[in-house]
Amino acid sequence: MSCAVIIFVKFPVAGKVKTRIGQDLGFETAAELYTAFVEDMLHNLESIGISPIIAFDPFQPEEKYRDWLGDRHYIPQHGENLGARMFNALQKVFKGGSNTAILTGSDLPDLDPEIVQQAMLNIKKAPACIGPASDGGYYLIGFQKDYLTKSIFENMEWSTERVFGETISRLKKINIKPAILSEHQDMDTIADLKRLAASPSNAHRCPKSKALLSTILQSRLTQN
Repeated sequence: MSCAVIIFVKFPVAGKVKTRIGQDLGFETAAELYTAFVEDMLHNLESIGISPIIAFDPFQPEEKYRDWLGDRHYIPQHGENLGARMFNALQKVFKGGSNTAILTGSDLPDLDPEIVQQAMLNIKKAPACIGPASDGGYYLIGFQKDYLTKSIFENMEWSTERVFGETISRLKKINIKPAILSEHQDMDTIADLKRLAASPSNAHRCPKSKALLSTILQSRLTQN
């Protein structure tokens, strides 16, 4: 069976998504940007034949996600924290019959879909794979079914610069050597948005995000 690709998605309600960006640009604007991020990312993955599983945050019902993103494979997130939700999502697809699975976030509009494809190839050979983020976290994690472990998801200081290093250390302790992907960064700060806006390749890779962002940044410059 082919590798399951899981994307964690939230419904784009102002104040619920990209709140750090919202503090600078306004929460409505942050929600609009997040909407574009998700739509660009899904389009990019599907353009190379990947049909991701949408692991949705159930603070909104599945029907709302279907109205937004269409007829896809949806599973609800569940768990008391991010680590539990990730572990449970991976475990669910393994119970559903997948032998390998990778999980990523949905605020990576400029992620080259070939990196995801590379992760899918790597996980056939390595027991795990991970994509380091430039802020010290990670943007992608994957396992072969028999190597999924709770130990890297429990008691982790999420959203800190120690997440990637601590994850690698914990994997090493249980003799799992992961394949490591190229570094990338999700959209968390104004600096991240400016990087996305400045890259010429993103006009093709994430047209919705870049067009909206250009309008927002231009408006902000005009106001200043």
